[in-house]
Amino acid sequence: MHRYGEGFSMKFSTVIFSYWRHSIQRQLIAGFALAALALLLSIGYLMLQQQRDFLLHSTDDHTISLAHALAISGTPWAMSHDLVGLQKILQGFIKTPDLQRAYFLNSHGEVLASTNQNEIGLFVSDQVSLGMLKLTTKDATILVSQSNLIDVANPVIYKGRILGWARVEMSRDTANANLAELSKAWLAFVLIALLSVSLVALLLARRLTHGLNYLMRVAAEVEHGRDELRLDDGREDEIGTLARHLDRMLNSLERQKALLRSILDSAPDLIFIKDTKGVYLGCNKEMSRLLGRSERELIGKTDYDLFDAASAYKHFTHDREVLKSGKTMHYEEQLSYPDGRKTLVDTLKTPFQTQHGTVLGIIGICRDISERKKAEEKIHNLAFYDTLTKLPNRRLLLDRLKQVRMSSQRSGRFAALMFIDLDNFKPLNDTHGHDVGDLLLIEVAQRISSCVRQSDTVSRFGGDEFIVMLNELTVDKESSLLQAGVVAEKIRSTLASPYHLSVAAKDRTAPESVEHHCTSSIGVVLFIDHEAAHDDLIKWADMAMYQAKEAGRNRVHFFEEPN
Repeated sequence: MHRYGEGFSMKFSTVIFSYWRHSIQRQLIAGFALAALALLLSIGYLMLQQQRDFLLHSTDDHTISLAHALAISGTPWAMSHDLVGLQKILQGFIKTPDLQRAYFLNSHGEVLASTNQNEIGLFVSDQVSLGMLKLTTKDATILVSQSNLIDVANPVIYKGRILGWARVEMSRDTANANLAELSKAWLAFVLIALLSVSLVALLLARRLTHGLNYLMRVAAEVEHGRDELRLDDGREDEIGTLARHLDRMLNSLERQKALLRSILDSAPDLIFIKDTKGVYLGCNKEMSRLLGRSERELIGKTDYDLFDAASAYKHFTHDREVLKSGKTMHYEEQLSYPDGRKTLVDTLKTPFQTQHGTVLGIIGICRDISERKKAEEKIHNLAFYDTLTKLPNRRLLLDRLKQVRMSSQRSGRFAALMFIDLDNFKPLNDTHGHDVGDLLLIEVAQRISSCVRQSDTVSRFGGDEFIVMLNELTVDKESSLLQAGVVAEKIRSTLASPYHLSVAAKDRTAPESVEHHCTSSIGVVLFIDHEAAHDDLIKWADMAMYQAKEAGRNRVHFFEEPN
């Protein structure tokens, strides 16, 4: 039961504190009311105490005066021991308000006369009365003073000798009644004053909180996107000053926001911001263009609302990794625009956090690298491929030759290098010009490529010279020689077929077709885990090619190492 009482008390205190804390208006009203109540109660208590003391003293003085008057009036009758006269004197005071009892006593404590006739002739025996009889004072004495009763004794004196006592007992009913009425009136005044103060506090609080509520409403609308709203409503008080200060702050923030927005939208990169749950918080125009949505439509969405499931999962996985590691992630990916255009981007994702280190989300920047990749590819092609035939050039050939030799060393399989030279190329150039010669070289490159495997290499070595490299033949030399011979013969036969080249006429009419017959001489060298240098292998193939020319051209010749 005790614990239940404590729990209820704590819950009640929490409710009261919450009610007080969550409203300035309630705080003002309650504060004014409590302060006024405390002040009024304090003043009322002091005034009621003063009034009570005054009424009690008035009752004391009245009782003492009455006892003194009885003593003076009864002195002659006491001297003559005229009890009837004393009784008549008491009858004259019997209608005195609040009088409880009045009587005369002789010096021995015998009741000589009394408003209560049943007491006449009796002797007092209570301690207060016995103590009174021993008094020698000639002034009135308060024997009993209580909240509802006062008892006063005044000596009856003649020539300095105490003949007896005049004693008066009076109730304080009138004084207490007056005090009670005064208390009621004061309580009514306190309630009226408290209500008045509360009403004034309510009016002041409403005026104060009306301005604050207006500020809160406008601030909430600004928070939800109505950036054009401002707080100043023309008030000249402190709230109006606060509103103007806040407006200046909003204007400053708006300028900073506009500057930041201008910077973001001016950037050619795709920029976006997400929270820790992957929800988009904002983006720039380029990102909106990619997604086909405005920033307002994007905010609150996740990748699963914008991309297909596979792409969304990939983005989500990258985001999780960035948040978990707290480090920047950098990778390339391909993105698609709503119009179907695809672009290759270099994506950078990094976490952003508060100054205290709390991670708030991810900033992503995607830079279009399509043109850069094309430029890199172009540079790569210029460096490693022949610009006319698009075949690997000498540099790429040497690199692949190195790889083939290493592969041959590991696998134990032979490889072959073929050096091809056209037998009848120069007359075509001299007769029809270099443009036609170039057409022939392009056709030759295509024919040679059609005769070999995808894994083999066809290279333009220079002019009308081509090199073919066959890799991964067999571990048997004779079998490898046979395979290489078959391919070489296929190339020779293919190149020997007539060429029909389209040549533009000088008078700009329809193109003319030029038929040309061109054969080739092919030198072949077989190698495996060879210690000879690259240049030696090419030189040996070249030597074999010249032997083929000396033997009558349009033939294949294998290089034979001297014994």
